[in-house]
Amino acid sequence: PGPAAAAHRDEAGPVRERAVSLEVGAGHMVTLPRAAAKIFVVDPKVAQIRPASATSMFLYGMTIGRTSVMATDAEGHTIAQFTIDVLPSSYGAAQAEVRIARQMPGSHITVQTDARGLTLSGSVASPEDAAQAEEIARGYLAEGQGLRNRLSIRSATQVTLSVRIAEMDRNVVRQLGINWQAVGNIGKVGSFPALTLNVNGSSAACVATRNPFCLGSNVNGVIDALSQDNLVRMLAEPNLTVMSGQSASFQVGGQYPIPMAQQAGAISVAFKDYGVSLTFLPTVFSNGRINLHVAPEISQLSNQNAVSVTTSGSTSVIPALTVRRAETTVEMGSGETLAIAGLLEDSTTDSSNGIPGAGDVPLLGALFRSTNFNRQETELVILVTPYLVRPVANRSRLTAPTDMAGVPTEIERLLLMRQVAPRQRAEPVQIPGDAGFFVQ
Repeated sequence: PGPAAAAHRDEAGPVRERAVSLEVGAGHMVTLPRAAAKIFVVDPKVAQIRPASATSMFLYGMTIGRTSVMATDAEGHTIAQFTIDVLPSSYGAAQAEVRIARQMPGSHITVQTDARGLTLSGSVASPEDAAQAEEIARGYLAEGQGLRNRLSIRSATQVTLSVRIAEMDRNVVRQLGINWQAVGNIGKVGSFPALTLNVNGSSAACVATRNPFCLGSNVNGVIDALSQDNLVRMLAEPNLTVMSGQSASFQVGGQYPIPMAQQAGAISVAFKDYGVSLTFLPTVFSNGRINLHVAPEISQLSNQNAVSVTTSGSTSVIPALTVRRAETTVEMGSGETLAIAGLLEDSTTDSSNGIPGAGDVPLLGALFRSTNFNRQETELVILVTPYLVRPVANRSRLTAPTDMAGVPTEIERLLLMRQVAPRQRAEPVQIPGDAGFFVQ
């Protein structure tokens, strides 16, 4: 066939699109099937062209992205079409990988580049090594790029969680006045064999006769003048150590029985836990940050809202529980402390009783009534501190509370009233120079 037939075939047949991948700052030479009259670039900010000859051109990557390039002949027919993908430069990733291998021998870290920046993958021995590799890689990031850390820790990382549960409970009681309910029973006819009074309860039993009278049933209940101001401080400091990714729990307190009715009148007993409990699940990231799910709980037995259950003719009183609970998931560093719960409760009770009408008389009414004031303030704070820990190789660096406590001598026990005597730790004696046996 002649040139006219070939031109007709090129005009009628579609032009196959070719894909070209470039890196930012790199170039690529492409060859055209025949001489081009015009070349079009959709987005010159992504890639630019430089004609090298009538049948070739040079593509240059500018920024990350995708664009299209089309070449036409003098008659306007498309002779070539390209899809240009401009990728991030791999120079920074290659240099970062070389430097990490040089400064961290024995590590197996690969640095890859993508549209968003650099990605670290592989395994390291500890979170400290992962943080060092991340610091090196950040030095090779271009403007606007980020770093993704996908390193895994070969050795198991352990987390110690220190929880401080502090509760301040202040109870203020004021009682002042005359209890006229006891005065109404101030005396009765009878005789008593001996004048014996129980000031903490009732007086000696009166024997009903026709002669003299004895005192009423409650001596302390006649006049109330009581003032109490109690301050209670409860502090619990549970400490738990667990591997990353594993859950741990802690509980101190007790169990109370609950009767359960069964078939044929049988009774079984179930036990309910109460006290201070703690459950947590730590997950250590490669950069040393700790994702912590923690759930502390404080429960106490309470007679309020107690339930009475009668089974087989016997009545059992099941106490209620006063529960304070917190559950949260946070991310924090080793040694950082977070207050995850704070509860302040303030309850006030003020009651008075007395003779109707007489207690309302100004000034003199105080003689015919009694008041009872009760105020209770409770504040609860929970502090959580995780630590990245390792086992201690030298046992002598650890001390127990009993290591410094010794048995007192008889003189210390009798004269100084000591139950425990301080004991000095035995330190090894260092002998100067060479000592021991020599084998030749």
